[in-house]
Amino acid sequence: MNLGLNALRRSYVQLRSDLKKAKGTLTLAAGIRNFLREPITVPQAKEELKEILDRREENFLALTRTQIFERPGSPYLKLLQHAGCEFSDLRTLVLHHGLAKTLEHLAKGGVYLTSDEFKGKKEVVRGGLSFRVSPKDFEPSYKASGFVIQSSGTRNRPVRYTISLEWLNLRTLAMAVYFSAHNLFSHTHAMYDAILPGAGGVNNLLCYAKLGICTDRWFARKIPVNHWLDGQYHYLMTYLIVMMGKWFGPGFPKPEFIDVKDLERIVRWVLEKKRQGKTCCIGSAASNAARIARVAWEIGESLEGVKFNVSGEPLTEAKREVMERVGATVTVRFAVSAGINVGYGCANPAHVDELHVNQHMLEVIRHPNPLADDGSAIHPLLATTIHPSAMTLLLNVDNGDYATVERRDCGCDLEKAGLTLHLHHIRSYEKFTSEGMNYFYGDLFELFEKILPAEFGGGPGDYQLVEEEDTQGQTRLSLIVHPAVGELHEEKILSRLRGALAQGSRGNRFMTNLWQDAGTFRVVRKVPHSSGRGKILPLHMKH
Repeated sequence: MNLGLNALRRSYVQLRSDLKKAKGTLTLAAGIRNFLREPITVPQAKEELKEILDRREENFLALTRTQIFERPGSPYLKLLQHAGCEFSDLRTLVLHHGLAKTLEHLAKGGVYLTSDEFKGKKEVVRGGLSFRVSPKDFEPSYKASGFVIQSSGTRNRPVRYTISLEWLNLRTLAMAVYFSAHNLFSHTHAMYDAILPGAGGVNNLLCYAKLGICTDRWFARKIPVNHWLDGQYHYLMTYLIVMMGKWFGPGFPKPEFIDVKDLERIVRWVLEKKRQGKTCCIGSAASNAARIARVAWEIGESLEGVKFNVSGEPLTEAKREVMERVGATVTVRFAVSAGINVGYGCANPAHVDELHVNQHMLEVIRHPNPLADDGSAIHPLLATTIHPSAMTLLLNVDNGDYATVERRDCGCDLEKAGLTLHLHHIRSYEKFTSEGMNYFYGDLFELFEKILPAEFGGGPGDYQLVEEEDTQGQTRLSLIVHPAVGELHEEKILSRLRGALAQGSRGNRFMTNLWQDAGTFRVVRKVPHSSGRGKILPLHMKH
């Protein structure tokens, strides 16, 4: 009897889920039609940006009042109350000291979330206050038309986020000015990015269409999903968006799945367009852009005039040099989890990865208290959503990145449009960022201090994993082994490393396989890097 009731209950839950998805699909289809109905022009984008920037503090206060102070279960409300900050206090701080100074004051008082706390991996502890959060705690009370994306699930269960079309519209305003500043409206565009539940491909293609750009090709990557039905759902949702883009937009390419070893197809596409007298812009992860450029170099072809529009991992001097060697140029985008785009590349950069923060959507500060570290102090970036259309609420949330934050008069169109806050030298302090995806490395002490010494010799401090670039600008994961350790069977120890990194989740397995296919792993015999105090950590980030 109980088995029958349980089966009936599961069927009911599944039916409700299916009906909800069907309703959401119809709403999304109508929303995309409206989203694409009126393209955004550059003059219109500049005008709307100015209006929104003029209301930044007003928007922030309205958002915090309705979505934090009027919601008793909000984790941010618990932190604010623990810090003794009521809404009247917050309003006074903002009006007298400005938004950035207010957020710095709150962070000093404990009003922030680390990336582990935000993901629910660790309990939030501030003095005598302690609690744990869930993803639903950061969803707004209002609903909007949009589509679902998903985190990689490398350290925890995958987290689903909704990207609203209103939020994409807001993002497109800055993208319009960015494209104008870099003369990208004159280019033929292609994308090398994942389908849903990955966010980058669909987000950018919809924004391109909103700008009236008919993207020529979508060279696509698949990313892992929980199960077959989940994969089919995201596959169908991707094609629904493609179909709506074709019907109501300037055009929308369907995804063409290609392997990382088949990037010559992208080079051949560029060469075909060059024969037609067209210049190309390719959106991809920074590693893939460097890899495409290297393929062109190896087959003796020039990418003169090509512009790479990269994201997903740090753009370094070495990667830029690889692209420039074949005649290409490069600019950057930067996003954090939950599909939140932080900013776009400066058109007159003083640094290779310099960008302008989307201040109409976010406020970004450096945490006033540095992380405990044996070397130089690291101040994590803290992001706060300030516009009512945000579908994930952030208040001083750390995503595991740090950067130099400054204001300077660069003179480019993004600066003139009011986006005056610059970031550069953006790096991660807690995750690998190779191949345009994040891999949280977790606790490697057991592997490097016990397992590897027991199987291959040596002891604690003789093994270290380093994320670095080779001479070709390609990101590599180098297993550093002290020369004092005896002879090694390199393939055997790399196999052991790959097996350890692949444990724990589908995301781990996916990233390890991707690195293997891309030739990312290698063994280097030298003394591992030590901190100023002589500490040898299992992971060393060379940034």
